[in-house]
Amino acid sequence: MNTEFKAYLERTSEKVSDFILNHDIIEHLKPEHIKQAVLTYLQRPSKRLRPAMLLMSCCLTGGDEKKALGAAAGVELFHTWTLVHDDVIDNDTLRRGEPTVHRLMETAAMDEMNLSPELARDYGRDIAILAGDVQHGWCNTLFIDCALRDGNDPRTILTIIRHLQTYVLNMLVYGEVLDVQFGLQNNDILSIEEDDVVNMLWLKTGILYEFSSMAGAMIGKNTSDINDPVVQSIMKFTGKCGIAFQLQDDILGIVGDEKVLGKPVGSDIREGKKTTILLHALRNASKQQMAKIISVLGDKNASDENILKVKQLLIDLKGVEYTKNLAHEYINQALPYLDDLPENKYKQLLQQWAYFMINRSF
Repeated sequence: MNTEFKAYLERTSEKVSDFILNHDIIEHLKPEHIKQAVLTYLQRPSKRLRPAMLLMSCCLTGGDEKKALGAAAGVELFHTWTLVHDDVIDNDTLRRGEPTVHRLMETAAMDEMNLSPELARDYGRDIAILAGDVQHGWCNTLFIDCALRDGNDPRTILTIIRHLQTYVLNMLVYGEVLDVQFGLQNNDILSIEEDDVVNMLWLKTGILYEFSSMAGAMIGKNTSDINDPVVQSIMKFTGKCGIAFQLQDDILGIVGDEKVLGKPVGSDIREGKKTTILLHALRNASKQQMAKIISVLGDKNASDENILKVKQLLIDLKGVEYTKNLAHEYINQALPYLDDLPENKYKQLLQQWAYFMINRSF
């Protein structure tokens, strides 16, 4: 990772974390289990990539970073509630190397409330859902404060909020539903087209990166016009980079280091996730290889040995290599959108951010 870009990410992460963890809403987080559930992911180390994109976009367009810091914190809260709910849907056990919210609250229910394992699971799930709801509301508060406290034009902030809570929210949920539906589709996997998977990745991941750059650029330019040419260029850039980010995430889910990732490698196989890696491998597979992959895919009780065999097949059948090349292709499509943007250090940071999307190891 470029030294300048790494330092920028570290500074941004620290600023956003301090802003969130010192916000006055925390005194209203009650009871204690809700407070723990709401704050736990926010207190864990994170690159804060979406807030960084928002702040870079603001500064690229000549804005004051301080006037966009609340919005950067807001997009992190929005991202966080989607993680909490996504972990419930996928029944994941780890997030950033520690227990997911629903598992954390499940353990608390057994230890502190003496609930049975079955009731504790229900309690953990319920608290996680409610915690995500609180984070979603907190996100709105942070954006509203950009107008009430930070001196931004209310029309700009209201336009941003409306876009987030109408278009972005519903497209993101659309992507999540597609992911769930694809996960259940094992008998006719080859009927799923690559374009369907890429569209799902954009809906789940690319769209929030796109929104982050849009909000930052609009605050930076002090405009309520989403169709402003500069705003549109940076949105298209980040949307394609967001797809590349998720393609790289799928790769790391197969070949990454579990200690670095903070989640079990191979969990996508157990969950039956449909990825470009899987689709490409299946199209190159023999009948025997295809049968092996499909027999393990989506089996939550699959042995580690079978997971390792399928992982190796996905590598040997060039699924990982193909997806790596596809991620590079999306970055190459994204970079020309920077051509007409202002020449300053933030444009250079955005270029470094693009390559970071496909070269990261976490």
